Amino acid sequence: MNSSRQDTLTPLYVISITFAIGVTIALILNIYLRESPVFVTGVLVSDHERCTALGQRVLSDHGSSVDAAIAAALCLGVVHPHVSGVGGGGIMMVHDIQKKETRVINFQGTAPKTLTQEMLHNLSEPKAGLQVGVPGMLRGLHRAHRLYGSLSWEDVVSRAAAVAREGFSVSFSLSEAISKVKGEPLSPLFRDLFIPGGQSLHSGSFLRMPGLARVLEAGLSNVYDGNLSQEMVDMVRVNGGVLSREDISNYSVEVEGPVEGLCNDFIIQVPAPPSAATALLLAINILKGFHLNNNTANQTYHWITETMKAALAVGSGLGDPNYNTSVTELLTHMLSTRQADVLRQRIEHTRASLHGWYNSTAHSLQTELHAGQVVVMGSDDLLVSVASSLSRLFGSRLITQSGILLNSLILDFSWPNKATGQQMNQRNGIQPGKRPLTSLMPIIVVPVWDECGIYTALSSSGGLQSLSAITQVLIIALSQDQEKNYTFPPAGLRPQFQPIEVLVDQRRIQDLHEKSHIFHRAKWNSDVQGILRSKDFIKAIAIPPLPDLS
Repeated sequence: MNSSRQDTLTPLYVISITFAIGVTIALILNIYLRESPVFVTGVLVSDHERCTALGQRVLSDHGSSVDAAIAAALCLGVVHPHVSGVGGGGIMMVHDIQKKETRVINFQGTAPKTLTQEMLHNLSEPKAGLQVGVPGMLRGLHRAHRLYGSLSWEDVVSRAAAVAREGFSVSFSLSEAISKVKGEPLSPLFRDLFIPGGQSLHSGSFLRMPGLARVLEAGLSNVYDGNLSQEMVDMVRVNGGVLSREDISNYSVEVEGPVEGLCNDFIIQVPAPPSAATALLLAINILKGFHLNNNTANQTYHWITETMKAALAVGSGLGDPNYNTSVTELLTHMLSTRQADVLRQRIEHTRASLHGWYNSTAHSLQTELHAGQVVVMGSDDLLVSVASSLSRLFGSRLITQSGILLNSLILDFSWPNKATGQQMNQRNGIQPGKRPLTSLMPIIVVPVWDECGIYTALSSSGGLQSLSAITQVLIIALSQDQEKNYTFPPAGLRPQFQPIEVLVDQRRIQDLHEKSHIFHRAKWNSDVQGILRSKDFIKAIAIPPLPDLS
């Protein structure tokens, strides 16, 4: 394969309004309605072909769908250390078709118990150590394994450890990420690993991470209660942070049910707050009232664009419901059909709302989130979608002696004067043990009536771009008129408030210019992975197609 291929970047134009459209719907239709790969024993998709192959081997070795998801997610933390890893966290959704039961396993990181809002007041870029939250990755995956695992934990983890020990070719995505941070203040450990001799690793370079292999094989107790825990604490504290061994030892995973919404004959299931995924359900409820099948592509594109603004503006006010009861009240409000009706009525049919109510409603959000994604369905009738992250590229940029890259989770919280001209989200303020608002949004869709109907699991790597991308996928996948010839162009969500922006293909500029949108150049950097099961067939979905990451 061609390792020099730019696997995630496509030149686009930006409309200076809200969140954009993230997928080529014509391509989606091609995948959804025509020929695509069919897998008899199961299928796994991920952001890197080596991790996809590794997870597929787990399925072939009679591992469960969750075993395969864990192995692939840990593998991504090795080959894409700029995106996820042991020092980060994530969210996994598992649907058991036979039991008609869905669990959300939330292993997002949490705020250290002695971190206060005052420590970050007026800081747009806190010290590296202050950016680090309590990592939940390994403990969360281990909890998922206890619930759904088939192979031994050691067997599953050792497969990802082997990738770190044996080495791998650096992908374009990793190479580009290294180039982006090369000029920043970085520790000698970071530079020795990723910028040896002052030269950034290039696409196709060979990289081994034996220290990280030992971390994976050391066992859960060593990471959360042993020497590796102390190693993380020491690195954080020497860089101005307050993380403690008690924080790490006391970290707990949350297991709960999903939040659900209805669309045609399907139930859309998403994680509860502090995930912003419930904004997807609001967007779907708004769009249902527009009768998209009966209008032109240009008009539909406009409605989707405006809907994204409204939904994410409301969703930006969410937070951790365990720390603020008003989050539950806002969620109930978001899911009501009345709220969708009100927002739909505010959307103008003929022009963009350049200075709409959402600009004054929207709160500041951490927009530079990068996520690794794995979606699996094996022969055990488990449908799995997992998204994991260090928050921004390489997290805090801090790396321990053993090779654990530490997250920048705290940047996902809100605090006074974090960003000039943007409202602070009080529900997302810092409190000990709290999880921040996140744009990690694995999605599962199940049929309302027919147990043998269509099941879908999706995830997106683009952070807040995921809302727009996944919304468009669902519009097509759940449409009652799937034969309609949709021709929406590729575009991507770029969530920046005041003004909110939308990415669109240059071929749509004239159409949207007529509705008073304003443009400047930007790049699109997101994709959607998924799986679709229809009766006895399981199909992989990749939009855009899986990148060449060899």
